[in-house]
Amino acid sequence: MSFPLRRLPFLAIREVIQSMDTREIFLFSLVSKKSRNFVMSSIPKNSLSAEFTFRRYGFLLELMPKGYFKQEHDIVPDASYRIRGEFLLTSASSDNLNVQCDFHSSSRTSVVQEYVRKLFYRFSKTFKKSKINIKFEDGTREEFAMGILRFAWRNGFPLDRIDFRLKYSCPKTIRRLLKGCQEHTSMYIGTKLPEGFKYTPPPGGYKLESLIVDYPHWINPDDFLQCREVDFGSDFLDLTVEYLNGLLKKIINMECRFESFLFKLKSIKPTDFQEIVKGLSERAIKQDEVWQVLEFERKDGLKLLVSLHNGYLELYDDYL
Repeated sequence: MSFPLRRLPFLAIREVIQSMDTREIFLFSLVSKKSRNFVMSSIPKNSLSAEFTFRRYGFLLELMPKGYFKQEHDIVPDASYRIRGEFLLTSASSDNLNVQCDFHSSSRTSVVQEYVRKLFYRFSKTFKKSKINIKFEDGTREEFAMGILRFAWRNGFPLDRIDFRLKYSCPKTIRRLLKGCQEHTSMYIGTKLPEGFKYTPPPGGYKLESLIVDYPHWINPDDFLQCREVDFGSDFLDLTVEYLNGLLKKIINMECRFESFLFKLKSIKPTDFQEIVKGLSERAIKQDEVWQVLEFERKDGLKLLVSLHNGYLELYDDYL
């Protein structure tokens, strides 16, 4: 016997949808435009995480509750569904809380790209209240990638993370990416930019939750002091002992928001560590054959550790 869900008052429908697991919510959104609208208006803000991955000739949507710890070995094939003439393969975890919707085509035509774009438009609108993560794998066309981001920015989607893994993109694209990024978004930039690349930071600098840059030769750390986490550890930065000591003192005085960083340093020697941490703390430096580490405290009481090892300077929480 079928259950006449759509005949119920909206408040009752919302309660039913909110009691569904992720797989049930996703499948219900496929039934009709009306059911999609019910899902869109019923999901509590930020209760789900929606991860969109764009490949050269494919697309993956992954839905799960916010903070869900996924295990890849627990994902098993579920079913296939036909949308706009193409088949989408779905998989789900054993608890039905993690759902993956996968499309891949062997065709190399612009029709496939247009289909992927329409899939994103459909699912991103349905799950726009979710924490949205977007990943562009290397090989994705950069014009297509920026079109997806412009759509997301224009519609005010709350982008939690952007992974831009295109190794070879033009400088103009990266400038647009930096200009469009929202506050408190996490970002990964895997593009290899030419020497002399320039960008214009916003007043007060960028305020990202986290930033990872694979080829950071163009980075001026002062433009990113209001980010919480930065990782420039995959290539050398030319920073002086004096600069690093001043940066750490800004962190103590909360003039800089860093709680975690990783720098790969070009000209810093192990013997420089004492000068780098001078005036930060009365605690003694701990060291072994490879590591040197010092604990210090920020003005608000947050305890942090700074360490030097194998040419890397690292800052992280003293969580123990």
